[in-house]
Amino acid sequence: MYKVEIPSDTLRDAAIRRRRQLDEERKQRIFDPKIRVLGIDVKSLDDQIRIKNEVKRAEKERDASFDRAMRQTNAILQHLDAEAATKCRDQLKALNEYRTSHQQPWQRREYDLYNPKALKAEQVVDDDSKIGASSCQKFEGEDLASTERKRLQQEQMKTWAKQSIWEGRMRRLKESEEQRRYEEYQRDVDEKVLALQKATQDARAAQAKADKELNLKLAEFKRLREAEQRRFEEQQNVKELNSQINGDFLTERPDVFNIGGGHQVRVDVFKGITREQSAYIMQVQEQQRAEAQAQREQKRREEERLASQEAANTRAAMLLEREKARKTREEAIQMRLANKAKSEEDKLRKHYLDKVVYTNKPTDDYFAQFNTTSR
Repeated sequence: MYKVEIPSDTLRDAAIRRRRQLDEERKQRIFDPKIRVLGIDVKSLDDQIRIKNEVKRAEKERDASFDRAMRQTNAILQHLDAEAATKCRDQLKALNEYRTSHQQPWQRREYDLYNPKALKAEQVVDDDSKIGASSCQKFEGEDLASTERKRLQQEQMKTWAKQSIWEGRMRRLKESEEQRRYEEYQRDVDEKVLALQKATQDARAAQAKADKELNLKLAEFKRLREAEQRRFEEQQNVKELNSQINGDFLTERPDVFNIGGGHQVRVDVFKGITREQSAYIMQVQEQQRAEAQAQREQKRREEERLASQEAANTRAAMLLEREKARKTREEAIQMRLANKAKSEEDKLRKHYLDKVVYTNKPTDDYFAQFNTTSR
């Protein structure tokens, strides 16, 4: 094939036409007030989508109903096929049973014409004198005495069987005799075991009796020892009571609980303080109360000083707030005056623009130059 050369002018013209077409399409989209202002009709699109979904749903339901009907029909057909197959099978079975019972080959009238065993029924024995060499029933080396031999073998088997029965009976007698001797031996062993068990029980009884006597002796020894222990404990308790009654603790001697003559006491023998000690304690407590009262008074004066200082700080803060509010009002007044001056200036400027600068009104040619292209 030859390569076709496309001139550049043709390509340029095609590109220009394509751009113009795209520009026209864009102008239609831009200059259409409905699309530009309202946009796409969403409700119509939603209705279309809803209708499509309903159609799809209806088609889906229809397909589902068809599938259900198909499955139901298939099930019915399968059931009918199964019934037909069962019926056919039963018919064939009945037919075969009838043939087996009433249509056997030997039940036919002409069965004797093609009976395959007819010649066997008419066959003569080998020792018949009527048969000759041409009958092919008597040959050299043929065992014609097989019947007699089988009879002799059967008699021999009977003899062997009787001998085996006799040997079995003798073996059982021997086994029973051995069993009897074994039972006698077992009885002797059992008697010896019983005697040994009785001797063991007697020895255990004697040992238990000896243990009982020993336990009685040990119990008596324990009882005597516990009685001696109780007597000793009673004596010790009496001694302890006497020492407690006659000791320094119960006699309440005040000179025994003071340690080294100081203020410390022995807590194990201390029974109480004296009047002098009580008066001294009262004096110390009164002194402590006076000191506590002085501390409270000092704390009250400190709190009053702090309260007065806080009041002074509060007054100073109020003065500062008032000064700040006054400055804020002054700044607001200045701002209002500045805004008023600016407003007057804006009015003059607007009047100048309206009356001096913007005096030429636009013509139709001015508005016609807009919306001519999409760019």
